[in-house]
Amino acid sequence: MKDKDLFDMNLEEKRLKTFKKWPFSSESGISKEKMAAAGFYFIGNKREPDLVKCYICLKELDGWEEEDSAWEEHKIHAPYCQFIQLNKPNSEITLQDAHELEMHRMLNLTKKILPKIVEEFKKEAQKTREDLKNLF
Repeated sequence: MKDKDLFDMNLEEKRLKTFKKWPFSSESGISKEKMAAAGFYFIGNKREPDLVKCYICLKELDGWEEEDSAWEEHKIHAPYCQFIQLNKPNSEITLQDAHELEMHRMLNLTKKILPKIVEEFKKEAQKTREDLKNLF
């Protein structure tokens, strides 16, 4: 799943649908339902079969164990996450909350992507400078 697909992850039911290949049972503290409720969606693959990502803070976590708690692990590894700080189930999130979460999500996404864009720009600028030097 690409970052552009994050736009669909604001609803718990959409996050839940990503857990088709989730390797843990529904009785564990990390059931797919609990993972989705904690803000995660599944991005795992053969190499990382339990990899998840938060739709707000973009934190990726894997190495889950049956006795883990999705919410507590999210809180431990990403205490700065606005979804965790809000501390509300999806059913209680207001329009104001959703708006603020979306602003934070966009800011987090920008912080993650912008350095890559700047680096690409610098490389292209250097290449253009070299091409111009070769012309003269």
